[in-house]
Amino acid sequence: MRTRSGKLILNSLYSLVGWIAPILFGLFATPFVLKHLGTESYGVYIVILGFVGYSFAFNLARSVAKYVAEHRSSGDVEKINSAITSAFWLNCSIGIVGAIVVGLSSRWVVVDVLRISPSYQEAAIFALIVGGISIPFTLAGQVFQSVLQGVHGFGVLSAVTNFNSLLINGGNVALAALGFGVDALLLWTLTAAAIIAVVSYIASARLAPDIGLKLRASTDMVRPVMGYGASLFVYQLCGGILLLFERALVMRKFGGEVASYYFVPMTLAIYFHGFVVSLLAAAFPAMNELLTDGNRLALLYRKSVKAVVCLAVPFLLTVLFGGRIFLSLWIDEDFAAQAYWLFVIHAATFGIMALMVAPWQLVETYNRPSVNAWVTFFSSLFAILLMLFTADRWSSDGVAISRLAGVALSLPVIIYAGHRLLEVRGGGEWLRTGLRLGPAAIALAGTEYLIFSNVAPGWPTLIFGTIAGVLVYLAMLWLTKFISPDEKDVIFKMLRINRSAA
Repeated sequence: MRTRSGKLILNSLYSLVGWIAPILFGLFATPFVLKHLGTESYGVYIVILGFVGYSFAFNLARSVAKYVAEHRSSGDVEKINSAITSAFWLNCSIGIVGAIVVGLSSRWVVVDVLRISPSYQEAAIFALIVGGISIPFTLAGQVFQSVLQGVHGFGVLSAVTNFNSLLINGGNVALAALGFGVDALLLWTLTAAAIIAVVSYIASARLAPDIGLKLRASTDMVRPVMGYGASLFVYQLCGGILLLFERALVMRKFGGEVASYYFVPMTLAIYFHGFVVSLLAAAFPAMNELLTDGNRLALLYRKSVKAVVCLAVPFLLTVLFGGRIFLSLWIDEDFAAQAYWLFVIHAATFGIMALMVAPWQLVETYNRPSVNAWVTFFSSLFAILLMLFTADRWSSDGVAISRLAGVALSLPVIIYAGHRLLEVRGGGEWLRTGLRLGPAAIALAGTEYLIFSNVAPGWPTLIFGTIAGVLVYLAMLWLTKFISPDEKDVIFKMLRINRSAA
């Protein structure tokens, strides 16, 4: 696959491998760690982990992926190195400030904001301090991972991602089995973050030795990186505030046990969003390379959105019809009874967020991340205000529904990206696409409903019902010509099947 489209497909497959293995590690580790720590203790752990992950997640490294891809074709190494160096020092500065702020506020956060029960407070304070120290290491590593993305090193990036997941989940399982608590798990997270930062630097230096972090680099890219990063900063800040507020609200009002019921299925839904991000990760540098070719850029954008829609439908329907069976088998029936509807709501939320990935990328490609920043600001504000109203009335379900409503407000970005930036007026095309997708969705829903409702629950039933539903879904997509002739050609090439022989 030496063509541009072949390289894009191959990079997407590498990205998917970098997503699948961590998910498998996580699916194995989560129930094991949860049962060894206990439901309440695991709820404290996942809330603390969320605070660490989102308190200072102001990652400017995405600008590196953009500028590396944009300037690499012209051979302007000096600009690329300047962008990488600027982003690295900015990320490190933000990370160090974040570590200090998290450390100084740890007792206040644990005691007054989260209101964690006294028996867990000291361990949670120590865990939060340790987790804060991991922030600069994480942000530094993301700069070099963005270099790998910008030079299409998705195979190497996939290996780094898998190694990171193996380190964290393997360490968590070992520590939980040995009887350690939340503080030890966060200490291991810090160790893994430092290791991955070093590995990411070595990997990027070996794959692209001509570019990277330099002690002496021109400062002409500092302003573009900061300007581009400012909007990224704003929407990451808004998204982070929403996540922190959500975790604090659930923990304060409902306790650690309900936090587990809320955030474990949320993590599963985030896995799907991560799957879509991985699938389209290779599209972002490709979009930047096609900035001067509007027709091909529009084609790539339409194919990206279509792929995500095609994937979101079976995910949402399978969660709706098979989610309770999965939770009961994965953890236990008690947990499934409490978490199932939260799983459905979170699936809808992150399904919509997955639909936003390609438009988000397109807006950033055209150097208009401020649009994403404003959208995130208003949707997050709406969700937070709604959470305050619904939490007392509908408990944790109300909080989840509020997040869903806030995310739904961002859907107009899809129209903006296609109509304003690419000047695509293909309303009829999207209508035909929806009409062709409908019968396939109905067939999938009917198949899974019949199997899951009439066959005794168990892993064989869940696996067979899911596979049968997806196969029926794909067959209907083929019959209704949702899959276009050029997409069929790509599928046959990927499978190395001669079309006439097939």
